[in-house]
Amino acid sequence: MSRRDVLAVVMLVIIGGLGATGGAAPIASATSNISGVSVSPDDPVTGERVTVEVNVNNLESASGPISIERVSLRRSSGTETYQRIQEVGSVGPGGSISVPLATSFENAGEKRLEVSVLIREPSGATRGYEYPISIDVSELRVRTDLSATTADNRSTTVTFENVGNVNTSEIELTGTVGDDTLDTRYLAETEPGTSRSVTFDTDGYRGESVTFNVSYVAKGERYTTSTTHTVKYAVPGEIRLTSVETRRTGSRILIDGDAANVGGTDAQSVLVSVDETDSVRPASPSGDYYLGTIETGEFSTFELTAEVGSETDSIPVEVTYIVDADQVTATQRVPIEASSNAETDESGGGSTDRTDSGGGSFGGIRLMAIGAGVALLVAIIGFGLYRRRDR
Repeated sequence: MSRRDVLAVVMLVIIGGLGATGGAAPIASATSNISGVSVSPDDPVTGERVTVEVNVNNLESASGPISIERVSLRRSSGTETYQRIQEVGSVGPGGSISVPLATSFENAGEKRLEVSVLIREPSGATRGYEYPISIDVSELRVRTDLSATTADNRSTTVTFENVGNVNTSEIELTGTVGDDTLDTRYLAETEPGTSRSVTFDTDGYRGESVTFNVSYVAKGERYTTSTTHTVKYAVPGEIRLTSVETRRTGSRILIDGDAANVGGTDAQSVLVSVDETDSVRPASPSGDYYLGTIETGEFSTFELTAEVGSETDSIPVEVTYIVDADQVTATQRVPIEASSNAETDESGGGSTDRTDSGGGSFGGIRLMAIGAGVALLVAIIGFGLYRRRDR
């Protein structure tokens, strides 16, 4: 064999033994190969245990078992070895074995490593493999955020968020007011970028400051943090009738207005209706009017119809709604406006506020129009006589 042929064979052995990081093709020999190398976790941080698992196969075509003499994890450049396992064991034809190697890194950055495997084949010959890997190590960052909100006057929701780059576990969350402990809650493990929330009953602590303390474990170390939250009391939703106007049509009164939510929470299932009494009763087409939900600071328009007695000067309007899971019923009296009485007289044939007499404004305007017409007629006749004389 020539020197060139020997060099070609050596290059093929070297290329076959190196492989590549990640989805590389299996590194093969006549009877064995390395089917792959995996790294866990995918994104390690400084001080974290990193496991490199090597899969070694014995081919089905092998004449006998292979013996794994040594597996080691070392730096690709230099002599530093992170872990070495001697006399791993033997693998029969068609079998495989996974060998875990572990280490950790104190400094962040890209780490170039290689896995070295020494195998004794059935023939008694030894064969070595080297598999390069690259690991990106990040700086350890343990960071959490704790926040609290009171939404309904009865409970406070506390949210624990993991904003670091490692998992947090054994999470204990306690709420206290002075020397009183509200409760202690336990949360499940949280991964980076995730959060968990729990609710505390703070109904009896409106306007007071509640301190929430959280304790958790990250990378074997216990950490604590806290936040203080004032349980603000939101004024419950309250519906009032505003901009109400009435007008009479015969014996009926039409009521138009707005139902406004002047409270600090939403009001649901809002219903306005004419409250029946001895002198007032609801009438078609709208003895009651359903408005649904009215958010805080908003209003909805309604129309009601009532039939009233001749001496009635106001109409009771009942308002029912649900706020903070409680049903509220209130009655507001709507006065029958004097202007509606004037409209009644006009439509019913009685006296009205308008006048059509000669002394009134309407009569004055009519006389002025008649006078202007007479003057125009006189001018036209005079002009005609003048033209006739001129001929």
